[in-house]
Amino acid sequence: MILINYPLHDAEESMTEGIRYSGSKKIIIPRILEMVQKHCGDVNTILDACAGTTRVSQAFRQAGYAVTANDLAVYSQVFGRCYLMNDKSASHYEGWIRHLNNLNGINGWFSKHYGGLVTTHKDGNAVQEDGKKRPWQKHNTRKLDAILNEIPNLTEDEVERSVLLTSTMLAMDKVDNTMGHQVAYLKQWSKRSYTQMKLSVPQLILEGKPCSVSNKSIFDIDKEYDLVYLDPPYGTNNQKTKTTRVRYRSYYHLWTTVCQNDAPT
Repeated sequence: MILINYPLHDAEESMTEGIRYSGSKKIIIPRILEMVQKHCGDVNTILDACAGTTRVSQAFRQAGYAVTANDLAVYSQVFGRCYLMNDKSASHYEGWIRHLNNLNGINGWFSKHYGGLVTTHKDGNAVQEDGKKRPWQKHNTRKLDAILNEIPNLTEDEVERSVLLTSTMLAMDKVDNTMGHQVAYLKQWSKRSYTQMKLSVPQLILEGKPCSVSNKSIFDIDKEYDLVYLDPPYGTNNQKTKTTRVRYRSYYHLWTTVCQNDAPT
């Protein structure tokens, strides 16, 4: 086992893509790759056991490894299919992306429950008439509702849908009214929340060895790999430290709902 504990001041930013994520390894990915290449010998297959937004998996694939991205989160599966399993170029998706961007917004489930209005008398206050704050302004949730209804009409291919859903999550992440997680929202609308969400084709990775995605508990994985990269979600059940009781299922629950579009209770 190698514990990665490197200084960050001279690390170059990795060429990966993802949503804002608590505990993201975006900054230290060059260090992770350096440690693997320097100390792990002849490595071909890698299991990213708790892949999250798959930034590390993306970097491993770009570095020439055969990667399996595993995570219990539905959105992690979607990211994995987009960045690890897609073999179609950006041009294949550009027409669909333009079509989705040109849709008129609709009042759907997200707009009803998670979209907020900006009213002049509140002067940028995100607290709505029911006394609750919202993670997005309604002009963006209306667009989100329309896009999620339309994606199933464009393709039945699981990977292609994952690319379009990844584009949707990246776009909504850029216009949210949060500090980067979805258990609390800002009282004053963030500047980015006023911006109109706009899809773009994700930074697709078209070269590399065949990769895969799985959705299992790490205790149920019986396949062997040359290297296992293990970065489990952190947190505690200690009743005295409630502010650090992080559970990613709640921290990023809206991404799960975006991917499933299942309008949960």
